[in-house]
Amino acid sequence: MSRPVASGAVIAGGTSRRLGTDKRLVSVQGRTLLARTVSTLGALVDDLHVVIASDADRAVVDAALGPANTLSTSVMVQLDLRPGEGPAAGLETALTVARHELVLVVATDHPWLSPAVLGLLLEHAESSPAMAVALEGPRGPEPLLAVYRRDALEAVRAGLDAGTRRLQDILSTLRATTVASEEWSAFDPTGLTLEDVDRPVDLSRLDAPAAPHPGRSDEPSAGT
Repeated sequence: MSRPVASGAVIAGGTSRRLGTDKRLVSVQGRTLLARTVSTLGALVDDLHVVIASDADRAVVDAALGPANTLSTSVMVQLDLRPGEGPAAGLETALTVARHELVLVVATDHPWLSPAVLGLLLEHAESSPAMAVALEGPRGPEPLLAVYRRDALEAVRAGLDAGTRRLQDILSTLRATTVASEEWSAFDPTGLTLEDVDRPVDLSRLDAPAAPHPGRSDEPSAGT
């Protein structure tokens, strides 16, 4: 079965305040978090965008990805249309620049993304009329492990214009559907796709992945 045609976006404009170091440059098994994420998405999408919050981030992206890019998919760096407004603004930018109707959107800081789980997410999105399809996590849909239809841009933009900044709130206006954990966990039994890097304690587990920690925040961390 051929994979759905899709664009991809990595929301990479965070300041990593809680972590204390730039998470895009954190090394996991010899590769930076950003390079790992880009590599995983690059095998699943036709065009791939790394969304940043300031021009200064371009040098960080270059450093994180390294001089040699062996992906068949080109990586394009996109500056937020609303710099400093957080990951919801990153989503707006991603939907604006995407070439295809389906847009797979993830954060920088998921070191153990499962290609099989993301492929399943794309398959659900292709067959669903919903504006967004997200993975179901312990606290509900994951807005930065989701596929959005490019047609959701108008609603995302309207939410930002109205002052909405939480991605969960944006997602709720789109009436997103989810891929149930019981279904996607068949491809990722330990749930490592959900594992993210927010705090210094998370760094100690990076080279020896374990089951997802129970203290995960319910707000995406790409902007913090």
